[in-house]
Amino acid sequence: MKSKTSIVGTILFLFGLTLCGQQSGNNVIGQNYNYNQSDKPQAVSKLFLTDSSFIIQGNVLINVIADSYVATFGVLESSATFKTTNTKIDKRIQEFIAGLTKMGIIPTDIYVDMTTRTQIADYKVNGNYAEQYISGFEEKKNVVIKFKKITELDKMLLIAADYGIYDLAKVDYIVTDINKIYTQLFLATNDVINNKKELYVSATKMKLTTSAGIYGESFYSFYPSQLYKSYTPNITSEYFDEGSHAKRKDLKKNTTYYYDKINYSGFDKVINPIVTEPAVEFVLMLQIKFKIEK
Repeated sequence: MKSKTSIVGTILFLFGLTLCGQQSGNNVIGQNYNYNQSDKPQAVSKLFLTDSSFIIQGNVLINVIADSYVATFGVLESSATFKTTNTKIDKRIQEFIAGLTKMGIIPTDIYVDMTTRTQIADYKVNGNYAEQYISGFEEKKNVVIKFKKITELDKMLLIAADYGIYDLAKVDYIVTDINKIYTQLFLATNDVINNKKELYVSATKMKLTTSAGIYGESFYSFYPSQLYKSYTPNITSEYFDEGSHAKRKDLKKNTTYYYDKINYSGFDKVINPIVTEPAVEFVLMLQIKFKIEK
């Protein structure tokens, strides 16, 4: 039989792969995902058996709709002087915040985070000589907003656009009571294991001792920002060059981003399997060791 260390190591490998998450923010654009379902971890149910004991594994997944959300909007301003830059960016942000409070966002749920202040360099060109100089200043701030309903995000985007704010950097999904979710998964996985045990005992006519113990577990969560995929449609065409001065203009290839949940294959049970909006996915792998009566 494999040692406990090697079994746990196998499980951590199967479930510990990092995933590369509809409402996620522009941060998914730079994450360079490829459409390949095999990139995601899939549950693998295994039975470890010896002459004296056997270990049954259960894998259960649950889709959880977030309790609240945090959106981060990036704001950029530049001007010839630092004071003017700071005044202009603060004015736009305060007007944005006023619009948010009108739609019902509580002021204490809004935070302004100053990220960078940098100088802008340019060149003065005189014949073949170019001299660099400081032409202005650039400032970036983030407006971080906590809100309850994902449908509020569209309203925020419209208000932001009124003040030249177009960069929705990211959206965090917040699940408050993770312990409650763990308990729900543990009970469901335990039921799965007990059902398997009864089937195995019935099929083999073996007798088990009254003692059993938890052998291993892995508890993971996957958030929408980790679950977004992208693809760029292929456009097939032919081009015939009829001369050295011929020119062509290709169609723009747009990249599509979409939420792609974990493949349910291999899971013993999926709680809340059908979701129409991005959800946080929690996974519990549990192993229980049973002893065989001699």
